[in-house]
This record gives sequence, C-alpha cells and structure tokens, in this order.
Amino acid sequence: MPLSKYRVLIIDDDITTIRLIAEALSPDYDVIITTSAEDGLKQALAAKPYLILLDVLMPRINGFTLCKQLKSNEQTHNIPVVFVTALAEVDEQAKGFELGAVDYITKPIEVPLLRARVRTHTRLYQQTLQLESLAATDFLTGLANRRKFDEAMDMELSRCQRGKTTLSFMMIDIDDFKAYNDYYGHGKGDDCLSMVARILKQSARRATDLVCRLGGEEFGIILTDTDKEGAMQMAESILTVFQEQQIPHASSKRGFLSVSIGATELDVKAHPDRDFLVRDIVDKADNALYLAKTKGRNRVEYVPLLP
Repeated sequence: MPLSKYRVLIIDDDITTIRLIAEALSPDYDVIITTSAEDGLKQALAAKPYLILLDVLMPRINGFTLCKQLKSNEQTHNIPVVFVTALAEVDEQAKGFELGAVDYITKPIEVPLLRARVRTHTRLYQQTLQLESLAATDFLTGLANRRKFDEAMDMELSRCQRGKTTLSFMMIDIDDFKAYNDYYGHGKGDDCLSMVARILKQSARRATDLVCRLGGEEFGIILTDTDKEGAMQMAESILTVFQEQQIPHASSKRGFLSVSIGATELDVKAHPDRDFLVRDIVDKADNALYLAKTKGRNRVEYVPLLP
C-alpha cells in the first residue's frame, strides 16, 4: 500500500503545531486534523487512521485520558498512538507507555525525526493488519475462519444486546460432501469448497454480513440487524443459486451439488431481560441444520432461539 493511502490523525489544540505537522506529512499521507479530544475520538472511530499523533496537554480532556479511552474501545485499541508533547520527564513518558502509546515525539518538533517515526509506525501497523488478516482467514476459501467467527459472533452478540437489535445466524452444510470427495477426489473437493464459498459470499452482499468457514464442509453466515424473514429470504436465494447452476454431483440423488441450511434468530426486544450466549445461537442453528438434513437435504429449516 503506498504511503499516500495511510491515514494519520493529528489531535492537538495548538494550531502552530498542527500546521507544522500537517505540512510535513501531507505530501505522503492523508492527514486528518482535530483540535479537541472529544472530536478526536469521533474521528478515530470514523476514519480508522493508521496512526494517531496526540498532544498531552489539552483543555477539558487531556491526551492521557483520551489515550486510555482509545485503548479501551474495541474499534480503536489497536491503532498506534504517538504522543507529541513538551513534557520530556521520564515519569510522564512512562505514564504514556503504560497507557498503550508506542512512542513519544517531543516539542519543539524536528521534522526529519517526525517523518521517520511516522513512517516506521504506519508501516508496522500495516504489517500488523496483514498478519491479523492472515490469522483470521481460511487459507483454502479466503473466508473468515473459525477463530474470526468466534470473535465476530461474540462482538455482534454484545452489540445486539446493548442496542436491543436483531441478529440472525445461518449454518450451511454441503450435502453428500464425503461422497463428492470419494467420487471426484480431494483436489476437486477443495475446488468444491472454494466454489461454495464464492456463492455464499456473493449472496451475503452487505458489508456487515460475515461469511465464515466453520470447518470441513460447514459454513456460517452472521446477519446483523436481520430478522427471521430476512434470513429465510437469503437462505432461499442461496438454494436457488445451486438449483440454477446445476453443479454436477454424480454421487447425489439429485445429480447436482446442493446445500442444507439451518437458521435461527435472536430478537433482543422480544426478550429484553434474557442473557444469551454465542453457544445458544450456534446450537439452535445446528439443530435447524440437522432438521434440514433429516428432511431430505437441499432445504432450509428454522428453529427459534426460544420457544
């Protein structure tokens, strides 16, 4: 990624300092500027910068307090923070590092040093993002893996319960996949898994939908702010795609590749005083999937989270 794509957020109430930093970095970075901690937090959440340059001494909310807020927020806690300050005392710098800052730049600012440190920390953060992406991705299909699914489901469940919204989950299993592997070979079986992954990814088009490979021939789709009707419509559309494409499966009684789908829905508004676990949602979708399998496969079944 070229440096011009890296976003750097400057949070400082000193206009002179902001101008100096912005002029030094603007040729190579997308620079975002704010003069208050309150707006700085909003910008960090909205812009997802690769680096935050943060002044310590600001009115109302100082840099240390803002850094603590950034590091306690799941959406911003990984963004590197570099303090830009006139405070050169060792105990002050130690406090910043304890709060999660990665570096200090002292005032008066030396522009070559500023550029060098910004270049280092933005590149390190990009490498961190790449490693995190690899760790959360299923190598064969390119989908989110089970680890990412567990993290995402836990986060979405918490968000759903806080906002009193609706969450649906679908579990998808390739029908007669062992027979497919036995007949066509494991290489074609891998191709089949990748093909199914593409179909599911194309069906779940919203940026907030997460398609995962849970393991083997089993997949999952997390649908935020989606009720039973929405989940069932998507499930039916997935079944229709396989019906229309007629991907050959000589070892299936249908003659083409198909999937079975189990769905469930969490409606927090309907049960405001009830606490739910990720395991509850997954188990219900798994029950629904088992029901779809026992009823002949190539279908979707729904099991409510609560009777």
